[in-house]
Amino acid sequence: MALNSHVFLVSSLRRPHETPFPKCPNSTLPPPPRALKGGNDAHTGQGDIPYNPALGEAINMDEYRRTVPWWKRAYKHSLTQMMLLSVQAFCGPAMWDAIAGLGGGGLATPQTSNISSSHLTMKLPTVCLLGGPLVNKLGIKWSLVIGAMSFPIQGSAYYCNSAFGNQWYLIFAGFISGIGTGCWYVAEAGAIMSLAPSGARGKYLALWIVSRNLGQLVGGAINLAKNHEKGVDGGVTPDTYIVFIVIQMPFAFLLSPLEHVVRSDGTRILVLEKLRTRDEFKQIKLTMTSRLILLSAFWALWSFFYSGTWSTYLGTYFSTRARALSSLVSPFFCIVGCFGLGFILDMRGVSQRRRAMLGLWIVVILNAGVYVWSIIMQVDFNRHDPGHIDWDEPLYAKSFLPYFFVQTTGPLSQSYMYWLLSSFATDAQANVRNGAAFRCLEAMGQAISYGMNTQLQTSPLIGFIVSFALMAVALGPMILLVRSTPDRIPADVVVEQEKARQDKLEGIKTEEV
Repeated sequence: MALNSHVFLVSSLRRPHETPFPKCPNSTLPPPPRALKGGNDAHTGQGDIPYNPALGEAINMDEYRRTVPWWKRAYKHSLTQMMLLSVQAFCGPAMWDAIAGLGGGGLATPQTSNISSSHLTMKLPTVCLLGGPLVNKLGIKWSLVIGAMSFPIQGSAYYCNSAFGNQWYLIFAGFISGIGTGCWYVAEAGAIMSLAPSGARGKYLALWIVSRNLGQLVGGAINLAKNHEKGVDGGVTPDTYIVFIVIQMPFAFLLSPLEHVVRSDGTRILVLEKLRTRDEFKQIKLTMTSRLILLSAFWALWSFFYSGTWSTYLGTYFSTRARALSSLVSPFFCIVGCFGLGFILDMRGVSQRRRAMLGLWIVVILNAGVYVWSIIMQVDFNRHDPGHIDWDEPLYAKSFLPYFFVQTTGPLSQSYMYWLLSSFATDAQANVRNGAAFRCLEAMGQAISYGMNTQLQTSPLIGFIVSFALMAVALGPMILLVRSTPDRIPADVVVEQEKARQDKLEGIKTEEV
């Protein structure tokens, strides 16, 4: 694909009242005559998504520290922005996960919750599919704000169902929240893949994953504090959901637009000038048919498929207080596991391709072990129904541990995939499109999973077997994708080429003088 000149127009990307970023010497020079581009380029491995090298240059950090107040530097630092995004993930998706972690949303039976979750997840693929153009037009910050405002709606619907028996609002809220949640998911994916400097992507992603699981941990503590009495079956107390609603506030207002962020290594995020709406929609087809997305499609379908089955498993086989305890303790090992994987993926002295292959096998082997355990456990339950297991019964540890470990292996597969997608990064908008495509397929998997579990007579065994089979099918294409992983992030290559060119021209000018 030829480089479209209208895409490479360089805008200032700042409002008139904002302090401009100090640039390296000769930053006003025109871009190099031959910049890396999309298509079949070996560095990108994906469809026709262009670069904007002029916006990828490093800034002069000494000048930046001298001219920009410390508080603004701290606020616009990539780690600060990742922490703010993690706080919102803590208050939004994590609280929703904590409700889901009660099993069936904490209701007396999981059927209504599964119908609502199925409506939400069925809406997500459409919103995520169209999310690339939408988020790139609105900007990541305001897309996150819209998404954050949808989470309290779902919490209020659970409260109304629990307190007043109102089922239509719970189902309707799942449909409405699907729109806001879709905006959040697409914008979040673009942000987490763009914010981190190249040498710390694994740790940044671990911070995000851990924040979501810390939210579930806090939510689990709330659940357990309000639902700890022995012998109580049915749903959790209604005021449990009020606490969740209060926490689910839209802190996304505090985020800074990506084009104003400065990474810890002194680089800015590659942000292209906004395309026309028609051109953005054309990019949907290019992204969905790119090698990157096609090879990761089955992995995306599988990555969150476990959620519907495990929610039904908890709601079917565990007492109310055992479900509350499960939502509290299940995130603990995830914190260790995700940071451990993050350090492996960020290892120095090992090529990016080798780290990608190592991470893939770690995730696959751990998940395979959990699925085998789960299938064996469920076969036994199908033969001998255990009833509602309480935490003081001998069967509790044996039946709970598979759920405990899947709450680590599941997020590990998510963290790994976003790290891998960011290894092909060209610019922030490309990350949004790739993240939107991945989350579209991911949401389809969730919708199918929850849809399978809307019938009470459906055994979780079917979900476990389908999940295991999906992972097996996804492994082959993923190996092919990992083998094509560039040894350097393409966007970083652009930055270094531009810097080397500037240094060379500076040297020529010095010699002339």
